[in-house]
Amino acid sequence: MKKLFSIGLPLLIAGLIACNGSTDVETQVPVATPGLTETATSQPSSRITRTTEPPVKVLQTPLDATIVTQFTDAPDRDLFRLTKELVPGSGDISRFVAGELTEYAVGRTDTFWLVDLRDSEIYQSEFELVLVTPHAYWYMENGLDLDLTQLERSASVFEEEIYPVVTNVFGSEWNPGVDNDSHLNILNANLSGLAGYFSSTDEYPIAIRPRSNQREIIYINAQSVVPGSATYEQVLAHELQHAIHWYADDSEDTWVNEGLAELSSSIALDSTSSIHQFLRASPTSLINWPTSSVGGIANYGAASLFMHYLTEHYGGQDSLSALLTEAGDSIAGVDAHLEQMGYESRFADVFREWAAANVLDGEGILGYDNLDVSARITGSIRGFNQTQAEIPQYAIKYTELKPTDEPFVLGFQGPTTSPLLPVGIGPKGCWWGNSGDSIDSTLSHRVQLPKGAVASLEYEVWFEIEKDWDYVYVEVSENYGKSWQIIETSLSSPENPIGSGFGPGYTGSSQGWVQESIDLSTYAGGEIWVRFQYVTDDAVNAAGACFRNISIPAAGILADDQDWEASGFVFTNNLVRQEFQVQLITTGAEPQVRQVLLDAHNTGEITVQPPEEGQKLIVAVGSLAEKTREPVTYTLTVSPGN
Repeated sequence: MKKLFSIGLPLLIAGLIACNGSTDVETQVPVATPGLTETATSQPSSRITRTTEPPVKVLQTPLDATIVTQFTDAPDRDLFRLTKELVPGSGDISRFVAGELTEYAVGRTDTFWLVDLRDSEIYQSEFELVLVTPHAYWYMENGLDLDLTQLERSASVFEEEIYPVVTNVFGSEWNPGVDNDSHLNILNANLSGLAGYFSSTDEYPIAIRPRSNQREIIYINAQSVVPGSATYEQVLAHELQHAIHWYADDSEDTWVNEGLAELSSSIALDSTSSIHQFLRASPTSLINWPTSSVGGIANYGAASLFMHYLTEHYGGQDSLSALLTEAGDSIAGVDAHLEQMGYESRFADVFREWAAANVLDGEGILGYDNLDVSARITGSIRGFNQTQAEIPQYAIKYTELKPTDEPFVLGFQGPTTSPLLPVGIGPKGCWWGNSGDSIDSTLSHRVQLPKGAVASLEYEVWFEIEKDWDYVYVEVSENYGKSWQIIETSLSSPENPIGSGFGPGYTGSSQGWVQESIDLSTYAGGEIWVRFQYVTDDAVNAAGACFRNISIPAAGILADDQDWEASGFVFTNNLVRQEFQVQLITTGAEPQVRQVLLDAHNTGEITVQPPEEGQKLIVAVGSLAEKTREPVTYTLTVSPGN
């Protein structure tokens, strides 16, 4: 994960927190991968043409604009299977790197891989083992001047408070782990641009991730996050949860993982700083996290506060280990967890209650027992008036009503659909690679090419994915899918600075639709499989990738072909169902929450009495649309009552 935050702010460290006042935020677990294989001379070639409109000739019938996309879950990423399929000669690889239990002594020197997010590179540095405690090896980077007494103090807090509390609530990390050693490794380093991280790369042998350190490791920027400080110990608690969560469910979405990591710090050390950043921020998405710096800390706070609320009102701390091990991810995982505990409520119900509790902070379901919470009111309507607002998906906007001293009607109007992608896809739709963390989506087709045919794979592609961390590949298999050759296209990136790629693939942004043509003549006279594959890393994902007008004319595969086999890919018309939760909240001595019921057109209204002395009227609008990251606009109207 790569999460960058200012050292002066709470260290919300599922990943990395920026130092020296930087506000850049990018979330992800640092990963490494096998190096790129050289391109054979017989490998297919490609050419590129950028287009802004679909081809004039289209063979598909227009999509019904009243039908929204039906989504399926994308399969979880399996790095062992991917390595076997994409890296020649890999074979079967053991998960472990040591046959016997190992233990190390103070004075040992080791070289470790580290991540430099500012320069997007991985480098090596030497460390000395300076302290051994029952559950951890404490390393110090050579040249780093630290107070060993303060490090011993934090190590004592870790052993006596953090480790027993966090593991009792959430479960254990992988122990003895990939290295067959029961100790965690705490690397105190001078990290560039970050304060601390946990990297799942290190949980794999180098045959899977060549730049793996092959140990369970927590990295801390001890130059800025000083041992002996409360902040240093909060980093430890937060990152320990990530190590535990990876072992319990290595494909969980960022917002759940980070929310529980913040909750871990709160449970062990009573740390709640990130929550206040969320409460002071403009409407912030709980689900969709940024791939840039804007709003990152508020996202941590949103996830933290939601997990506080969920834990307090649905199952308590005793239920958290079950939430970690729940196979479902994101909203589906929360729904399954609630059902398993016997609750009728689902995520949407909890989200609605949470929205009201963040304003009222009252008793029971409308508040928190151990937190003082007061969400920022970011809008107002004075008198009889109308306002429009735009908010992210899975965010809440609070608007105070300041009417006259007479009854009035509160009206709401919102769209019934939202675009899935921030780009037009044309009238015929496209194949979208889905979204999520640690996913592996594929779109495949069997191809029989005539002997001597001049054949090409033609398609248009649009993508907006996390640069250097997530990749889309175009692949060919000559052995019925046992192994695949990654085809270098004109727009694919041969660079792999973080080690997250398996070969040249699409990453970053295409800056519009791009026409690609890949020569398949090398395979003429035989049967092959062609595949598009979207693989994401552990944390943070963007809008994804879409392919349209895919054809292989020489094989009779035209743009309207229905025989593509999708696993995770979804054919979309770029429309998703838009839902809203609209609540009128009355604050004061006798708080009240009223639901504004919406019809099939997302329109609704209620008659409201003017507030009494000491009361406030606040409208909470929550936006919920599956999969899309596109914001939505709605209208609130205050008009005279009858």
